[in-house]
Amino acid sequence: MPRIDAPTVAEHHVMRRDAIIAAARDLLGSAGASAVTPAAVAGRSGLARTSVYQYFPSTGALLAAAVEATFADSSAALAAGIEQAGDPRSRIHAYVCDALRLAARDHGPFHQLTLSDLPPECVARVRELHDELVAPLRSAIEDFGVRDTTLVTGLVFGAISAAVQLVDHGRDLDETTTATLSFIDAGLDAAR
Repeated sequence: MPRIDAPTVAEHHVMRRDAIIAAARDLLGSAGASAVTPAAVAGRSGLARTSVYQYFPSTGALLAAAVEATFADSSAALAAGIEQAGDPRSRIHAYVCDALRLAARDHGPFHQLTLSDLPPECVARVRELHDELVAPLRSAIEDFGVRDTTLVTGLVFGAISAAVQLVDHGRDLDETTTATLSFIDAGLDAAR
């Protein structure tokens, strides 16, 4: 009989599944999608490879769970930050600051996720998750009153992505955030 590490079997399964997803997310962030294999995740989580397959029947399913969890955490954090801000510019600023802080903390969805490295069943879902992640930013930009919400949202998100790369390459987070906000503010004012 296998050893149960929780008060109930159901809790034990939740703990194991969470450990597997955490290991997969860690590998995804540190080494990319190709590193997320059942064997590597098993090694990282301290579980047997057969245990990984018990929860995720394929590498694609494992990778999809890791990507989904990463986006869900980031989307929740960004939505919470925007809810506390007032006017549209403050909401945009909150989104930018939180996005850069999240990206500096770990390799979340603001880092380049190469879709070509993902199995086909993941690609469509990643696009949906990206749209959900950007939705609060798009809403704030629309409320700001720009002429072309889609264009401006793409440009602001592009500025965030570029700032993430700068921080990844050693630029100071606070300095980069301040410069990014100034750049975005100039663009927002010009786009009204």
